[in-house]
Amino acid sequence: MRTQMMIMAIVGTVFVAGIGVLVALVLWLGWLAGGGVAAGILVAVISLYLWVVKPWHMRWGATDGEVARTMPGDELIPDAGSATRAVTIAATPEEIWPWLVQLGFGRAGWYSYDWIDNDFQASADRILPEYQNLKVGDKILMMPKMGFVVESVDQPHSIVSVLEDGSTSWCLGLYPIDGRGTRLVSRWRPKFEITPATLFLTALAEPGTFIMEQKMLRTIRDRVETARTTEPEPIRS
Repeated sequence: MRTQMMIMAIVGTVFVAGIGVLVALVLWLGWLAGGGVAAGILVAVISLYLWVVKPWHMRWGATDGEVARTMPGDELIPDAGSATRAVTIAATPEEIWPWLVQLGFGRAGWYSYDWIDNDFQASADRILPEYQNLKVGDKILMMPKMGFVVESVDQPHSIVSVLEDGSTSWCLGLYPIDGRGTRLVSRWRPKFEITPATLFLTALAEPGTFIMEQKMLRTIRDRVETARTTEPEPIRS
């Protein structure tokens, strides 16, 4: 519940801030000039986002080859949009895999900003044995009563899931790099009916999703690499 309230609070704060800027401009410059300046600022912000920020964050960390590569689950939602993000982890797919299968609200958390997406509960900093048996049909919750249904589990290569309403597929893929670790690649493929409501929600969700996901990918990398360096040496007879 606190996760939902926090998201609503953030959206509400953005909306109120926008109204506050408009009111301040109108009080300062009058209705005509203030409204015109506000409209100009809005157009500039939208243009900057569409032409600079969005192309960058929709492929954050990913190479041209990774963006172009077909990933498991791409076929589930034809003609969908696509966002591909990635990090390099100094570990093998087998070492990273346990951290991926325990993802989710009510499980190990999202390794992101826990005060937003995990009811203020710290995401796990260790592998949790009770959440290591992810299978087809399981739900990876993003918040209470909302999440992704697992479509395929290919250990230790990929996890594919689809949002409960069928609008978005998500794949986490592991691709080894010879001698240099593994690339953790996240692929989202959303497809929505274009309406004023969905355009507004997408405008809020896209940058928000990026902010949360880049933190998740970086945290998984850091925790996997930390776990590798702190594991005790095996006892030799």
